[in-house]
Amino acid sequence: MSIEALIFDIGNVLVPFDWQLFHHRLEAELNSLTADAEQEFRDLMIRFDLGEMTGEQFARMAVRMIGFQGDEGEFIRIWNSIFSSNPPMERTILALQKRFPLYLLSNTSDLHLAYLKGSCDILKHFIDGVYSFRAKCAKPDRKIFEKAINQFRLRPENTAYIDDLAANVRSASEFGLKAIQYDLTKHAEFEQWLAEIGVLI
Repeated sequence: MSIEALIFDIGNVLVPFDWQLFHHRLEAELNSLTADAEQEFRDLMIRFDLGEMTGEQFARMAVRMIGFQGDEGEFIRIWNSIFSSNPPMERTILALQKRFPLYLLSNTSDLHLAYLKGSCDILKHFIDGVYSFRAKCAKPDRKIFEKAINQFRLRPENTAYIDDLAANVRSASEFGLKAIQYDLTKHAEFEQWLAEIGVLI
């Protein structure tokens, strides 16, 4: 079956990110956490990505939980400081958007999405998106792929999906999407895969 549309993950596909930047900026606070407190913070992050709280609520709880000495606005700036750019992918997206409808499917929060939409031009080439904090479920759960396909009105067998995590690619493939695990350091292999599935740029 020919490919009629492409769905992209955001993090470490369209936009590289590095959580070490966040940890470096908050090294003193995070290193002082007990194992239980560290797990509690991780659980808070997961709940945030699932839309169980707003960005303001998350920042307020996180600042208190880790003992951050700055204000919530400063914490949010640090929270959003993990992203960079992927020029090879940007060039590929510019070419693809001329010939195919492009969509987003991402495990993300309202804070990160708002920041990325305001700072990353690459996202402007996408028609629509499904995000975990709105969908109330996250990859690799099959439900979020169902939501995406239904919302975008696509057929899985005619849709390509690109993600950096093997578990998500596996779930997408089991759902019927033509999926690939993307590696930031091997963009040429991604473009070769596109050609192999008939997506010429």
